[in-house]
Amino acid sequence: MQFTLNSTRRHVVPRLYRFTSKIAVDVEPTVISGLEQATLKPRKHPGIVKPNHLELPQKLSDTLRQIVGDHPVKKVLQDSQMLNSYIKSRHPPPTLAEIENKKKLIVEEVNSKMSLERLATLSEEEANRWKRKRELEINKRLSQRTYAWKRIEYGAYEAIVYAVARGAQEYAVLKRILTELAQRDVQFKPRSYFDFGSGVGTGMWVASELWKENIFEYYNVDRSREMNELSELILRDGQENKQISLRNVFYRQFLPAIETKYDLVIISHTLFEMVDKAQREEVLLNLWRKCDGYMVIAEEGTRRGSELVNEARRFLLRVDDEELQGHTVAPCPHDVRCPRLSDLADRTPCNFPIKYAPLRLSSDSSGDSHTSLYSYAILKKGPVSDTSRPWPRIVRPTLVRSKHAICRLCTEEGKLQEVIFTKAKHGKSAYSCAKVSRWGDRLPMAVGPLQPSSPTTKTRNQSQTAQHLQPEWT
Repeated sequence: MQFTLNSTRRHVVPRLYRFTSKIAVDVEPTVISGLEQATLKPRKHPGIVKPNHLELPQKLSDTLRQIVGDHPVKKVLQDSQMLNSYIKSRHPPPTLAEIENKKKLIVEEVNSKMSLERLATLSEEEANRWKRKRELEINKRLSQRTYAWKRIEYGAYEAIVYAVARGAQEYAVLKRILTELAQRDVQFKPRSYFDFGSGVGTGMWVASELWKENIFEYYNVDRSREMNELSELILRDGQENKQISLRNVFYRQFLPAIETKYDLVIISHTLFEMVDKAQREEVLLNLWRKCDGYMVIAEEGTRRGSELVNEARRFLLRVDDEELQGHTVAPCPHDVRCPRLSDLADRTPCNFPIKYAPLRLSSDSSGDSHTSLYSYAILKKGPVSDTSRPWPRIVRPTLVRSKHAICRLCTEEGKLQEVIFTKAKHGKSAYSCAKVSRWGDRLPMAVGPLQPSSPTTKTRNQSQTAQHLQPEWT
């Protein structure tokens, strides 16, 4: 603060100088024009990602209820809840390095209570007995602290339980992801579809809704023969002799060796089923080679699921082959490391919510809306061509308060940034877009540091004026 002397009134008048860093907000000109001319409503600005709430199509719901057949509904529902809880709590298999580090710490703990110096005072028989006891204690603690990973095996009944437990949820997640892809690239009309870990076919349901007239081949790979059979039965509306309405649907239990390319490749809720990082990378590289357009990776929105998605994204973007170069389309507006995962002290996952209506098997079933958190990445082969890619993504709920809206953003620099939007400081266009945008949407504007100017200089365009820089948040 600096003071100047007013000679007429003979008292000190304060003059405020703000030397703090600020954030510049530059709204897309077409958006400003549309809002000003009332041809575009704020709730329909191009950064809005829809849908926000999803239900299974009636035909699919009826089919899923039909395939339950004579199985006791109560037992199917109980098993479905158990399976869903187990999937949501899963961890990937621990690496050898993780196990060795845990064992090293446990050995130090055990040594503090069962010192090796005691061996000198024991007879040979007592020493051997003492060593066995010590080894058992180390293995017991290691077993208690190491995640007991095992692959889920799906038989005929388990496949039905999976369809009931996960069908509506995974359909909602993939519908949201693929709808965003269709909105971002309206010219994308895939002629071929490849799904690794296809399960009961949720990805195929969505792809056929969006691009049924364009897709001429659906290739599904799932190691469970019973899961493939159930997926095909669902396509036949639960009737074995009914004709499939989709063209050229194929099922396999293993990745094909042929070098056929596919416009759209999906690997959804499958990375947890692989035995180690080496297998994950081998499968991902194989799928990336088969991709001739977009590749979608989706997992549970847990910390572990988010880590696996970002591990896959980072691996594919670093492939040292000119023909396999690509970039991130969503959710990141950048290709650098996820800012949430770069801070090892931050356990917050990069995830997004979707509301969906669960499948109702009986009148006793809950019809309430559920919310699922998911993590995902959409990658595209080739150079960046989307001019809207730098738009920041809202990565936590927007806080709308009196005359201001607080948005937590992931920016094109790969940083987490909080911006407090107001009409006075950012202009009507920026504020109206910010306050109606939700977690998962993008803001149609550039966000960056404002260049410092003199205290007397006024900003010409209020839409580019800025709020004070907030500290990075988690």
